[in-house]
Amino acid sequence: MIYTMDLNAAYLGLPVKTGRESSVLEIYAEGEKRYELAVPELCGEDCDYYCWLRLSDCAGKRIALKGDLNESFFEQIRQTDQVEYEPITRPLLHFTAERGWINDPNGMVYHNGVFHLFFQYNPADTKWGNMSWGHAVSTDFLNFLQTDTVLLPDEHGAVYSGSGIVNEHGMSEFPENALVFFYTAAGGETPWSEGRAFTQRIAVSTDGGRTLKKLPREAVGVTGRDSRDPQVFWHDASKGYIMALWIQGEEIALLRSENLQDWEMTDRFSLPGAFECPNLICLQAQEKKQWVLVVADGSYYFGEFDGYRFASDGVRRSTYLTALPYAAQAAFVEDPPEAERAVLIPWLRTRNSGKLYTGAMGLPRELGLVRRNGTFLLQMRPVREYGETRQKLASCEVKNGRIRRTGAAPDEGFFLETDGGITLEIKREAVTELVFEPTEGQATVDFFGQTVSVERDAILFGEERTALPEAFSRLHILIDRQIIEVYGNDYTRTAYYETGADELTGFIRVTGCMGELEVYQWKQRYETAGSES
Repeated sequence: MIYTMDLNAAYLGLPVKTGRESSVLEIYAEGEKRYELAVPELCGEDCDYYCWLRLSDCAGKRIALKGDLNESFFEQIRQTDQVEYEPITRPLLHFTAERGWINDPNGMVYHNGVFHLFFQYNPADTKWGNMSWGHAVSTDFLNFLQTDTVLLPDEHGAVYSGSGIVNEHGMSEFPENALVFFYTAAGGETPWSEGRAFTQRIAVSTDGGRTLKKLPREAVGVTGRDSRDPQVFWHDASKGYIMALWIQGEEIALLRSENLQDWEMTDRFSLPGAFECPNLICLQAQEKKQWVLVVADGSYYFGEFDGYRFASDGVRRSTYLTALPYAAQAAFVEDPPEAERAVLIPWLRTRNSGKLYTGAMGLPRELGLVRRNGTFLLQMRPVREYGETRQKLASCEVKNGRIRRTGAAPDEGFFLETDGGITLEIKREAVTELVFEPTEGQATVDFFGQTVSVERDAILFGEERTALPEAFSRLHILIDRQIIEVYGNDYTRTAYYETGADELTGFIRVTGCMGELEVYQWKQRYETAGSES
């Protein structure tokens, strides 16, 4: 069917009914194909939500929409100059898209006091597909506002993962301080790109990340059948830009450029388990700098890097204890007068059953190093902005089998029990964090009708059993809607779980606490268009 209309508003709204088979929709402007998306079919019913596309290049033109879709789909298409979503219940601290599917964080860059989080996005359904780049912004790494979708599939392929930098060294024809993004064009993954290969391409923003313009030629040609996930950064010691690129299997390549468009491969190596989404990062390790390569599943490898080659010790280590986090990306944040810091965000592979969004992002964390038993371990500490904005709600001390309250908010219920259990009633909706030392490495927390238990060799949550390579110390349990994070051992071990629950108020009971129990809460600074707090 072909449906024509004059595009007289900023946004075109495509109706989305989740759980349906999809058909290809093509969008033409004045006879030229501009967009292609797989959209769910409608069978005479109302849609669940609208996929809003800002089609600025088609504004004021007559457009034609072509697809094997029935009349009810085209009848429900809308136009608007202002997108508004009805609020729905979602996590407070863990970013989720307003509607649709998200996966890998992309293009993370800090510029003029604003942190840009781009992400793999399907705006037209709650399942994987139509890989595009969504966009959200924050001034504190914690409160995010989603903006327009900035990159959509084209004739070169779907828009897979990539990274972003500020052109502060001016080593290209791009304007100084333009935002430059590298992404994988996944050729052959869409009907429009049939027969094409995977290549690495560039998009540039000169308006602070609001819009991205794709360059007409590729930055890196075919290096492997589905090579992807370019991470680009400036290496000051050798005065050049470096690209880390996953090639295939456990193989990573390093490329080098002095103009951001012509790249030479300088290294190609294999490491055990090094699959997808490479992040080559330099961290300060006491008196020297230490390079570390982090890959999609959280595995990391220490080594030395000279601007051309990465010489690793080949030892595979990991911070993640569960499979929920994946495809993390690191951004480098200049924070004068302090040294540059690396902020890492993982995608959480949550299902979000019954919601109009799928997937979430983990709490942003600062990367560091801690020495233990003569070797370094990677540390993932929550960003300092979280520590500065959380509020202490209550505390007590367990000593010699006795419990003594040391502080509590006057409007919260705080109950001390003689069997060592401590019960707290949470009365306002916010993220709650418990911090304490487990007794002999063991503790149980019952929260809002669910239970997580930490034993010497495992974490138990629901039917999941997560093996622990060592007993937990200084335990943190962070409770948000639908997600909990469990971490400890000086932030070197982290486990993530999807709870499937929206409750943030009710009773929390802790058993197995030794020493001080601290209870904190964090509340959004502002509400997004699609959140409740």
